[in-house]
Amino acid sequence: MSASIVRSGRVLNTRSAAEFSGMAYQTFRNLLAAGDGPKVFKQGRLNAFYEVDLDAWLKSRVVDPAAETADAAA
Repeated sequence: MSASIVRSGRVLNTRSAAEFSGMAYQTFRNLLAAGDGPKVFKQGRLNAFYEVDLDAWLKSRVVDPAAETADAAA
């Protein structure tokens, strides 16, 4: 039997998840189609996103530009 993660909080649809993430709806959809989006669940035929998963995904996408320029200079 596998351990399951308990998720709580609001469940957002695709449009609300894009707004929560601060990006355009179509950009969010493109990322999902490319497999670069957040963890997605299904509610019938609709996508469902938990805020905790969106926060984790956004945190993983943050890049420090100063670190990138230091790496390029080295």
